[in-house]
Amino acid sequence: MSDVSYRKAKAEDFPEILSLIRTSFDGVLREHGFFNSSPFASPKLPAIPQQSFPWFDMGLKEDGEGFWIAEVEGKMAGLTLSWVRGSLWYLAHLFVSPEHQGRNIGQNLMEIAMKHHKSAGITNRALVTFAYNPVSISLYARHGIYPREPLYWMEGSSQQVKTDASNKLTNERIVDFEKARSSLTRIDELSLGYPREKNHEFLFSLPSVRCHLFTTGIQPVGYAYVWQNGRVGPLATVSHEIFRDTLRSAFQLAKAGGAANVGIAATGSNEQIMQVALEQKMRILDNYLFMSSKPFPNFSNYVLYPTGAML
Repeated sequence: MSDVSYRKAKAEDFPEILSLIRTSFDGVLREHGFFNSSPFASPKLPAIPQQSFPWFDMGLKEDGEGFWIAEVEGKMAGLTLSWVRGSLWYLAHLFVSPEHQGRNIGQNLMEIAMKHHKSAGITNRALVTFAYNPVSISLYARHGIYPREPLYWMEGSSQQVKTDASNKLTNERIVDFEKARSSLTRIDELSLGYPREKNHEFLFSLPSVRCHLFTTGIQPVGYAYVWQNGRVGPLATVSHEIFRDTLRSAFQLAKAGGAANVGIAATGSNEQIMQVALEQKMRILDNYLFMSSKPFPNFSNYVLYPTGAML
């Protein structure tokens, strides 16, 4: 439409960007009956701040070419944010406000996003979206990004977390990113196939999350991020054999931190995630879908970032 314009995002846009994301989220949740159960409905989230947006700050600083706004008559109508790590392009956000849908804004934002680092160096493109939103799924599929993995948000009372600690693993909280950089990169490359140093550096900058390295001897064999609100992820291990014990230990750390609930984004193909989550009496509260242009390294050793905006 001729009255729709597109421009790069600016720092002063951040409060309105977050408001649009929440409004769009709420609209989809209400339409499909998940508004009351999903922990990501706006009434269950903190109030929108007027400053301090570390996630958007990083997007603007590190991936400004992938951070765009759509406007209609000067009012924000949509946004997209994509980032690149190594050979992976990831679509963190693509939202159109409910009042401006049906005007090809989503299609146009997707085309803008796909141009971000469009080069031979990008070998895979990925994202997470609602499993029950066929319009978005079809949009991404038309751009060669296909459904690969069911993803379930699972949550339960921390009182139900089992406290039988594994004697195979030791863990240490890491507060200095530089000291852990090489270990985290090695674990990511073995589990995911992609380096994610910028993402780790971002997570280390947040006061609401702690990173723990796990070892079975001298060499680190896994890591887990544990959030103050009890959410776990990302989490990765170098082998499938130690994944279950690492996940159990992460839930125990979440409980020890005083969170009322524990939560995780569980990939459906990973039986160990599902089994451990169910033994903690966790329930499925929302359903998402992981999509990618090429088959992804399997998630048998990995747990995604809790919001879907980051692997």
